[in-house]
Amino acid sequence: MALTGTERLQPVGRRLPRYHRITVEFGMPLHWAQPPPEMSPAQARRAATDKIVQTVGALSGQEYAEVYGATPEAVAHHP
Repeated sequence: MALTGTERLQPVGRRLPRYHRITVEFGMPLHWAQPPPEMSPAQARRAATDKIVQTVGALSGQEYAEVYGATPEAVAHHP
């Protein structure tokens, strides 16, 4: 599921939301096979997270950033 238009609903720096139309899009269900035995649980979780993020990005039109939990400054310097 992807939401678009939320940046206009409550722009950065605004205390209260304002009325604005948002769009909710639902994609196809995602399915996972059993991870290979050589893949650690952490690697399997990361692969699943990457798949989810890429799928939601395709629905919403957002670019895949390849970083998690980073500050905007760190993302700006990411090669």
